[in-house]
Amino acid sequence: MAVLLLGYDVETQDPDAPVTKQFLEVATRVHSEMEAPGTFFLCGRTVENNTDAIIETQKTGLFDYQSHTYSHVLFKCLWQVNEEGERLVRSGSIEQIAEEVDRANTVLRERLGVTVTGLTTPWGYYRGLGDRPDLLAILHGNGIRFLRSWARNEKDWVPNPLEVQPFFYECQGFPDMLEFPMTGRHDCDWSRSLGFEPREFKDVHDFAEYLAGQLEIIAENDWAWPNNQHDHSTMKHDPEMVVIRRLIEKARELGMQVALYRDYYDQRMAEKQVTAGPES
Repeated sequence: MAVLLLGYDVETQDPDAPVTKQFLEVATRVHSEMEAPGTFFLCGRTVENNTDAIIETQKTGLFDYQSHTYSHVLFKCLWQVNEEGERLVRSGSIEQIAEEVDRANTVLRERLGVTVTGLTTPWGYYRGLGDRPDLLAILHGNGIRFLRSWARNEKDWVPNPLEVQPFFYECQGFPDMLEFPMTGRHDCDWSRSLGFEPREFKDVHDFAEYLAGQLEIIAENDWAWPNNQHDHSTMKHDPEMVVIRRLIEKARELGMQVALYRDYYDQRMAEKQVTAGPES
């Protein structure tokens, strides 16, 4: 069965910025009205600045809480080529990355009572962490079993092809780590699609219909679609979460499952064990 996985990178780190609290309030209302699950991938520093507001969302029972590192340090360099030209964005060191992962786990455990098993890397990369088994080892050692790190195409930009589907890092030596590639057009290019000229989409409703059309392709192929938005971009371009409402509606029209990343991971692991069969 095709599945829609709704995930949010909650990463605003300015303690005086109201955007995260505003986002959490709207997300809680929309998901409650739609009776749909969602996953928050949280920066540890963001949790420290918004602990009470995040705890309030836990009362719904609709959300899962995973890591987006502590302060958004990149895992890999990006050589980005898009309409604006080229730029290089540098990564953190191995030591910084290890500290970021461990510190975020600690904050989520101490502030929210959460044991982290999933992580979204800052920015996302072409081919995820498939070429970095050293980083996969750091994550695995910190209890991470599913991640969203493949979010960009060969130009380190979007769209990432829809046919890039969740896979286990078997070849890299981590058969119990599942990658959720974030495919299609997501909100990292909203700024050039919504509210700025030249516009490809006239408004957020137009963009929502475009994404609903993408869901038809997902459903037709029985694929998974790990959708992604951010707290800041959502509040800037879609403060009533029109896109999420439309995606949930369309997924249900198409008979798709709307699931938590954690639950989908458990399902895929169970399928692996069944396929393997009992030991001889």
